[in-house]
Amino acid sequence: MTTMDPCLTLYYPKHEINTKMYLEEYFSQHVPYSTYKESTINMQRCFYKAFTSGLVSGKTLIDLSIGPIIMHLISVCEFFEEISLLKLNDASIKEIELWKNKNPEAFDWTQTSKIFMELKQLCSDGWEEEEEILRGKIKEILKLDLCNDDLLNSLSKFDCATSVWGLEAISKDHKDYRRNLRKLNNLINIGGYLLCYANINSSYFKIGKDKFHLLPCDESFYRKVISEEGFEIKHYENLEKLMISGAVDHENVVFIVAQKVRET
Repeated sequence: MTTMDPCLTLYYPKHEINTKMYLEEYFSQHVPYSTYKESTINMQRCFYKAFTSGLVSGKTLIDLSIGPIIMHLISVCEFFEEISLLKLNDASIKEIELWKNKNPEAFDWTQTSKIFMELKQLCSDGWEEEEEILRGKIKEILKLDLCNDDLLNSLSKFDCATSVWGLEAISKDHKDYRRNLRKLNNLINIGGYLLCYANINSSYFKIGKDKFHLLPCDESFYRKVISEEGFEIKHYENLEKLMISGAVDHENVVFIVAQKVRET
């Protein structure tokens, strides 16, 4: 069974990340285009297409993703009435609150918002309105304690759940992944959807010199565990690996859409 190496990597739920450095190294205008295309452009295209094609629908969304990222939420916020965020550390919560409150110290998502407007084939000048839509849709930012399910048990069910590298970052091994996926299942209405953007067989991601654990998962594992944990896979898409920096060790990228068909 694949497990994390405590001597090699930091564990995201336990160790605070440098959120500014994380955002700058993966999602800013200063990163190589290949990195930005994989981390942002392709991701936005996948999420947006899932909704505009009619494959996915819903009114409420809960997100469990690494760090204070919002680019996938920008691409789907127009389809939802309310969005809730689950974060595992204070730094990520603080960074999102800075952006939500338009604090000048917040990370600048302008480039991402403009590119999304181009994806929609609209004038990029409307990017500020797009960000305002997302700000208005974010209902709550909640701190998740993986050792205590009281918060999860107190939440109402949602129509959709999204995970961008989230399940892989919080799961120490494949059994742990299954447990965490089951927790997400319990937050989704029957007939609702799970959308995951993740890496194939990635064991770490770097922020500066810090190396953080990711759980290596391959296609057979994803298909098996998602199907066994109450979902029916509606869309499975392999995307080419574009990053060449060595910041993440992965074979390629995957985007999965699954519909909840039963409780677990």
